[in-house]
Amino acid sequence: MRRTVVSLILVLTLAPALHAEVLNRIVLRINDRIATLHDYQQRREEMVREILRREQDPDERQRLLGQAGEAVFADMFRELLLESRADQLGVEVNDAQVDAAVAQLKQSYNIKSDQEFAAALAQSGMTEQQLRAQLRNTLRIQDVRGREVQSRVKVDEEDLRRYYRKNLEQFRQPEQVQLREVVVLEEGGAPADERPRIAAGIRAKVATGAALADAVADYAQKGVTSNVIELGWVSPGDLDKNLETAVWKLPKGSVSEPVAARGGLHLVQVIDRRESRIPEFSEVQASIQQREEDRVFRDEIAKYMSELEKKSLIVANPPEEAAGFRRQLAAAPIEDVEGLGSATAAPAATTPEIKAPATTPAKPSALPTPKPIDTTPPEAVPPPPPPPAR
Repeated sequence: MRRTVVSLILVLTLAPALHAEVLNRIVLRINDRIATLHDYQQRREEMVREILRREQDPDERQRLLGQAGEAVFADMFRELLLESRADQLGVEVNDAQVDAAVAQLKQSYNIKSDQEFAAALAQSGMTEQQLRAQLRNTLRIQDVRGREVQSRVKVDEEDLRRYYRKNLEQFRQPEQVQLREVVVLEEGGAPADERPRIAAGIRAKVATGAALADAVADYAQKGVTSNVIELGWVSPGDLDKNLETAVWKLPKGSVSEPVAARGGLHLVQVIDRRESRIPEFSEVQASIQQREEDRVFRDEIAKYMSELEKKSLIVANPPEEAAGFRRQLAAAPIEDVEGLGSATAAPAATTPEIKAPATTPAKPSALPTPKPIDTTPPEAVPPPPPPPAR
């Protein structure tokens, strides 16, 4: 009995130390850089929280959750390779550079005061020192990429022209019409039985030569109609189907029949139209160059990371769920899920890109943890979205 009690006391005494030893177990070493089990678990937990927080297809969520361990470990692997190289090159990031990165972050999240910044940090579970350390690390890695990979990215104009000639249809622009509209309003406007008469009167005035704005001026002042709304250039599929049917074949200057859609009766005027066309090379050269530079960058960064790995002392002992991390290294990075601590695209600029929320809040919410640098080039800026369907 006494021996059992002593054994129990020893277990209880040693348990915290044993637990700490397990958490401090090194799971990855690259040259002089290490990552512990605790580092891995912390980052994996952050990724899982972010995946669960997102609205997405259940099957896709399960796929991301199933890959979380491998993705985190692969990301740590890339990061340690580049951090170790930054050490070897003696890359230093000064406080002014970190200050600029913090200022960019504040601007992205509409943070106007120190109090708002402190609140956002608290909601994120970070101190300012932790944030600055993460930003400093990101900037060091970007410096390495800029020095040793960006210089390899060379694209000749003849290559761009060859791509253009082989992919002409890819650049075809659809037929477009330039539109403006007026809405005879449902809410707060005229009674329902009067709206068709008002719409017909406005259309008749335009048909006799009046400007649309003049034809609706009195009605708009009384709140019966909207003011003139410039819809700009729209392509097939951009509009409500009924509106598109009503306006697509109208001649320039004419106004559609009244169409019932969101908010009331819509009168749409055709200002101009463009036929489907393939733009000249000069018009798309910049976008082709960006695309080709991204492709070459991806090829070169893959070669560069392979070269670094061959020159490095690497000892990897991943947890069981991350044992296949090399699949993630070989494959394209996991899809970009905003805020994930996983392999997501990062720009080669001097400060890290922090994505702003889809709708910038009036007051800042939680700050995102700066993303680790991935081995893919920055995404090309997408074109602006089409006008919303009306």
